[in-house]
Amino acid sequence: MDETQQQYVISIMCRDRVGLVYEITNAISELGGNIADLRQSVLCGYFTMILLAAFPANVSKRTIERKFAEVDSKSETVIDTAVEKVPPQLPATATSAPENVYVLTATGSDRVGLVATVTGFCAEHNILILDASTAVSAGEYVMILMIELDDRRAIGQVRTELQQYAEANNLKVVLQHHDIFQAVNEINLPLF
Repeated sequence: MDETQQQYVISIMCRDRVGLVYEITNAISELGGNIADLRQSVLCGYFTMILLAAFPANVSKRTIERKFAEVDSKSETVIDTAVEKVPPQLPATATSAPENVYVLTATGSDRVGLVATVTGFCAEHNILILDASTAVSAGEYVMILMIELDDRRAIGQVRTELQQYAEANNLKVVLQHHDIFQAVNEINLPLF
């Protein structure tokens, strides 16, 4: 990112339909924005997206909001948008996963409070959740969390505490370093 640019985090929610990703990314492009990172999902028929984009210095938060209001006015469904400027002192993007990033997979019977149970363990043990994904399959609830452990914590101690917590809460857990998880789960197909 060039120093004359400013980064914004943009969050979007709308009833899912064909063309949304194009309308959103085209609006950003028309403002001279460059998308650095993007996450998108559809939950119960609702499209959700959060993205990080860098814009020329003359593009303000208000300019971005007006552009999305214009997109919303032409849309057959209401598009809710939130725009937040990233303070310059914050590192907005990382080039690679830090050494202390792990993937925590937790599986248990689908029940009220399961997500709170697992995220409660993380909060109590000062574990930062970087990304989360969940799904229900055949009555089993599966959570995959990308977490960052405090540099001062010994991984063996965390594994022991996590295993005790899992047994007490009737969960199956796997904790593995991000690099190992990625190597085991990444599919590298040739483009041609």
